[in-house]
Amino acid sequence: MRLRGFKLLAYFFVILIISLGITNTLIFYEIKRLTEETLYEQAYAHYMAYLLSNRSYRGDKNFNISETQPEKSLSYVFKDPSHPDKYVYVNVKLTYAEKFFQEPLKRILLSEFVAVFLVFFVYQLVVEDFINKMKQQEEWVKSLVASIAHKFGNFLSVQKLNLALLKTRIRDQDILSRLERSLSKVEKDMNLILNVLREEKHMRREWIRADSLILKTLEYLKEEASEKKVILKLSEAYIYADETDLGDIFYNIISNGLRYSKSFFHIRLCKGQKSVSFIFRNDISNWEARGMGIGIILLERVVRRQRGTLSIRIKKHYTVLLKLRGR
Repeated sequence: MRLRGFKLLAYFFVILIISLGITNTLIFYEIKRLTEETLYEQAYAHYMAYLLSNRSYRGDKNFNISETQPEKSLSYVFKDPSHPDKYVYVNVKLTYAEKFFQEPLKRILLSEFVAVFLVFFVYQLVVEDFINKMKQQEEWVKSLVASIAHKFGNFLSVQKLNLALLKTRIRDQDILSRLERSLSKVEKDMNLILNVLREEKHMRREWIRADSLILKTLEYLKEEASEKKVILKLSEAYIYADETDLGDIFYNIISNGLRYSKSFFHIRLCKGQKSVSFIFRNDISNWEARGMGIGIILLERVVRRQRGTLSIRIKKHYTVLLKLRGR
């Protein structure tokens, strides 16, 4: 959560620096233009005073009038009307010209500094308050889910115990096996939600053989897979990820792909140089119920946590494109 606050502050700082850079560049050239126009008008006024005084006026402390051009000086050149081949030079004192240009620029920069400081101060207060509220809300959601999961886990434990007692008294093991698989799948679906709330520091990334994990998931879902035509195009591939997250991703996509398919489910694995792509495709049977189990948003969160991407394409078929880091 704190890292998220630093990222927001960094983004805001970069945007602010770029905006102020562009604004200051425009202001710089505008002040420069206005300074040059104002100095020229003042120099022209001194030039006219020089002509009206019959060449006796020689300027003041900031402007000096001469018939020869001095070195290292800002000068404005005007023609002498009585001598067309001669010029009158109105020389501006460099310190005056620099002060004339720098003073408004310094005031603007000082005002910007104060404004930026106030904006950062207010922004920090607002963002900190917003992040603290988000953190409290997230902790509350985690506590609520954990509490529900704990109570539901106790319920499942009791049902498993009851199931074990039934196995000793009922001869029809087929019914009990189906009931046991149903309880196991419900437990796995609940674990999916809990695993989404895991913090990244609790994960352990390692190289996992993806094709074997897919086959293991299909074996776990063999009852659903037996009713559909499952097409597999797999090859040996390794994914650098957390095994629990990767299992959740495959289970969620495959279980929903089988559940909502009409007749077939196609899984294809494609290896790249530094990534492995998976294509899951089916002919969805119920367009009104084409959900993703725990939801596409939660699934995308798990995929992003494993440095992967997930996209869905719905045309003639329902296609899920998954890309993860591989070797």
